[in-house]
Amino acid sequence: MKPIIVVHHHEIGLKGKNRNYFEKQLLKNVRTALTGLVHSHLIGGGYGRFVISLESNQNNIDEIIDKLKRVFGLSNICFGMEVEQSIDAFNSIALELLKDKKFNSLCVRTKRANKNFPLTSVEINEAVGGFLCEKFNVRADMKNADETVYIEIANQTAYVYLSKIQGAGGLPAGISGKVVSLTSAGFDSPVASYRLMKRGARVIFVHFHSFPYVSRNSIDQVKGIVGKLTQYQYKSKLYLVPFAEFQQDVVLKTPMPLRVLLYRRMMVRAAEKIALREKANALVTGESVGQVASQTLRNIRVVNDAAKLPILRPLAGSDKEEIIQIAREIGTHNISMQPYDDCCSFLTPRNPDTWADSDAVIEAETRLDIAGWVKRLVENSEVEEFQFPN
Repeated sequence: MKPIIVVHHHEIGLKGKNRNYFEKQLLKNVRTALTGLVHSHLIGGGYGRFVISLESNQNNIDEIIDKLKRVFGLSNICFGMEVEQSIDAFNSIALELLKDKKFNSLCVRTKRANKNFPLTSVEINEAVGGFLCEKFNVRADMKNADETVYIEIANQTAYVYLSKIQGAGGLPAGISGKVVSLTSAGFDSPVASYRLMKRGARVIFVHFHSFPYVSRNSIDQVKGIVGKLTQYQYKSKLYLVPFAEFQQDVVLKTPMPLRVLLYRRMMVRAAEKIALREKANALVTGESVGQVASQTLRNIRVVNDAAKLPILRPLAGSDKEEIIQIAREIGTHNISMQPYDDCCSFLTPRNPDTWADSDAVIEAETRLDIAGWVKRLVENSEVEEFQFPN
């Protein structure tokens, strides 16, 4: 008998012939997340689960579980005990796990990977459940029990635990290829990046700033945000792109109402250049339809036309409250709520065009050296790398 944590896979069980590839990436990510907390050789398993073996005096279980809750690809996390495959062992450890609990009803749920065990899952439930109900003088309730005892019978051993902590779900980080996220210090783009990470994408961050014409606040806050999000993908790269000189060129040469769209189209072009350098397959933005002037459907289309790569907008149908709630959950909220100087607020017109004419935008861009600016912006960018754990 020894303490263990069982983690169950999320949707990778549906991947058919590619399942082994997904499981290897997930196991690698679990081991990375637990670096310094558990020896990697103590993490293994199969049949839709990994098992983390613990020391009998392990004192960092809460920290281990907290790290596992950020691993994409896990359905749930279960702390319990590994025991031999016998009804007596199941009864004994369940009795120990329940002894300090207060409850009036109980159920037992069993899964058997080892079909050679002499009892069926239902028979195990009845045997262990009957024993426990008699010992604690409680009733059996298979639908709304106060406590549930879970038993998993593997090939050579068995696991018993009481609760399932919800995991992050999704696909293992890094399994779906790379994307480039246009990232600000606000609430939206970090949440959009998080959602792509949850689908297995490795996110490369690009932040456009107007320093030194405004403060460094946005740069420092974006670094903090990328640091937080790196906990979900373990390695990150951040491009810091100086944007103020291009903005000044736009102000001098183009109509005022079109400025924001011209800024956005240039951001998309520069981000796409970085994406090609990084072998990324798509761009990501935090745009939500109708939230601000540049995010009307017409203006989104005008911005889209500047890119050849697909632009993913995972927040397109989300409202601000939904976005802020996710920001709280993933740890970026307190950073994003701090004041900062956004490059899109630098030299921004009072009344931006909300229903831009595509031909007018294209005509305005003929007054700018578009190719030259794309090259300069990318060449003048700074690159910082992040790693978790440090």
